[in-house]
Amino acid sequence: MRVLKLAAAALVLLAAGAGVCVWVFFVHPGAVLTSRTAGAAIKRFGEAYSPSWSSLAFEPSVVGPRRHRYALKTENLCLRSADGVISGCFSRLELSVVVRYGRKGPSLELVESFIAVSDSLSVDLRRRTGGAVKPPSAALLTTPVRSLRVELTSSTVTTVTTAVSGSLLAVLAVEGRRPLSLAADLKIRARGSVTRLKADLTADTDLMKGGGPPTFVDLVGRADLGTHGRAKAAFRIRREKGRYAVAGSAEVSASTGPVSAFRLAECAGSAPFAAGGARPASGEVSCRWELASARRLAAPFTVVKGASGRIFLSGGLDGRKYLAALKADLDPITTWGELSGGLEVKAAGDLDRPLKDAKVSHELRALVKVPRFEELVAFLRETKYAVPAPVHVLKGPLTLSVESRGDPMSDQLAATYTFTSDLSGPRQRLILRANGTLTVAGARTPLRTFEHDGVLTLKEVALEVPRLELGRAPKVFKDKRIKTRDEPAAVAPSAGAAASPRPTKPFSFPVRGRLVVKTEKPVLLFSNLAKDPIPVALDLVATFPPADASGVVAARSFAVELFRRNATVDHLNVALTAGSKVGALEGLVLYKTPEVDIRILINGTTEKPRVEFTSVPPLKREEIISMLIFGKSPDELDPEQTASVTNTETALESRAFGLTSLYLFGATPIEHVGYDPATKTTVVRLRLPGGANLSLGSDFDQGRQLTVRKPLAPHWAIESEVTDQAQQGRAAATFLEWFNRY
Repeated sequence: MRVLKLAAAALVLLAAGAGVCVWVFFVHPGAVLTSRTAGAAIKRFGEAYSPSWSSLAFEPSVVGPRRHRYALKTENLCLRSADGVISGCFSRLELSVVVRYGRKGPSLELVESFIAVSDSLSVDLRRRTGGAVKPPSAALLTTPVRSLRVELTSSTVTTVTTAVSGSLLAVLAVEGRRPLSLAADLKIRARGSVTRLKADLTADTDLMKGGGPPTFVDLVGRADLGTHGRAKAAFRIRREKGRYAVAGSAEVSASTGPVSAFRLAECAGSAPFAAGGARPASGEVSCRWELASARRLAAPFTVVKGASGRIFLSGGLDGRKYLAALKADLDPITTWGELSGGLEVKAAGDLDRPLKDAKVSHELRALVKVPRFEELVAFLRETKYAVPAPVHVLKGPLTLSVESRGDPMSDQLAATYTFTSDLSGPRQRLILRANGTLTVAGARTPLRTFEHDGVLTLKEVALEVPRLELGRAPKVFKDKRIKTRDEPAAVAPSAGAAASPRPTKPFSFPVRGRLVVKTEKPVLLFSNLAKDPIPVALDLVATFPPADASGVVAARSFAVELFRRNATVDHLNVALTAGSKVGALEGLVLYKTPEVDIRILINGTTEKPRVEFTSVPPLKREEIISMLIFGKSPDELDPEQTASVTNTETALESRAFGLTSLYLFGATPIEHVGYDPATKTTVVRLRLPGGANLSLGSDFDQGRQLTVRKPLAPHWAIESEVTDQAQQGRAAATFLEWFNRY
């Protein structure tokens, strides 16, 4: 019994002692909390940052029932985290707070003042090994602050891709005219470039005065990016009748690049206010945007000197779930055409998860209309982008639409397009439809690649092919050298000559693609080489780079003048194979004379066609060739013409003529044909208008030769010769001849 009494007395004494300590703590906190105990607590709980200081003063005081003020002052406080993320010193650090003690424990009621001055502070986020940084609690963010001053004269923040260094000054004075002001002078290093940023921001708000959410916020800011440009903004937020109303404007001017200014104006929006400081359930804001370009863009975009439209931003919360949407529309830009479009981006996610886990989608659309193609032709006429003949005479509309959907954060993006042309002229048509998809793989990496897959349908096309004819003999001009070469010998540079520029890297086309080309109706080609339009049907698959094609090019029946008589090309098909520059031939030409009907069969390849002859009534091969070239039977030919027939037959059997040479062979009056089977060299002499002669010579392997000779007067003639040898290169020579026959 006595033991129990002693235990009870001890408990009473302990309770009394504890009560006395509590009474002393609340009435005289300085008796319990001193500078020494505060310093020990800082070193104990801040052990991971190795704190040290030259002086530390801690002063607690009573400001009301269960309310204490704690004032901390240090000089030369240095911190260095164990992982090396934070390191630096504060020459001055002062903090004064009011803490309230209740049944649930102590709570921060007011930050009276906070002053931090540092001459050197470094934050290296590359060294951080922990998880994501936890945001401050809602209670801490809503704690009123009366006075704050943070002055960092030399600080550095480094991430994996960016390094920011410079000075920062943040001042909060609740009773001042502009309670909050920020000023920064920073250098930002990213991707090998350095950007200088000087910015200041002032704000007027009652957010820091306590009493719940703010009733107003006024923001005014400016930024100077040095050689890159400047920016300024002013926004006002007011709480009116249970809603927050937002209004303001912003403007960005650029010193480099095609865009000289970007401006947001007429901004207005609202969000419902929830009592008790809860976050708004939803809100929206809209602005009018304007973009100006004071710099000359490449044609045909020179005319686009500005653009404008509206932008809409909306968002909402459902518990911890959020939903945000951004929508921008482009006002139609009208000159010789019309450009319009829009962009919409949506994001949904959870506030407790990283932003990269959000579900993001986008929809991009653009529409380009050219109602009058002739106006575009006139606009580009004096530029290097001038529309070439024969398309330049066409009139009508063009339309291009582009759409893109998906996740913009994905490594693979795709855009689809549709292009239509409804151009026409007196004899020409260009009615076609094209659609396809452009895909970007690895869009978020420097190794991104572009792939194209499309279909081009030629619905109705008729074009006038530029006139083709053999060139006239060259004019006589004064030249002391008489004989010249296209490629003069290299001259050694002088001692003072500038060094030659470094060789540039060969250009590589950034897009790899595939294009299917097909015709609904045959393409009609009007050419002086044919009496009737040449109908051509296409069924091709083109790939690039390198440029390659496979499929069939089929010429349908058309009339042509061949060997100075009317003939008909019944058909001519060229079959192309991927990876080969040589196409397979299959064609038939019908040639009629009063005496005989001749069928010319064309087979082989475009490089070495094979020609076969049949006739009604049946004739020998040399008889058919004689009729074709000279319009006579072999018995009526002179010795030189007979030799030409023999040489032609041998050359055709050896397939020494190409497809173009065959047409030239049949469309131009021939004087002589020579062929040497040993060297496989062919020489064809043709008669040109004006009395000139053209000689074409080639061995179709190592070299080619072209000679034009024209008489000028009795005993005088001029002759020009161009040779192209695989080993010696290309050379040109001009001779003025004088001759006299005895």
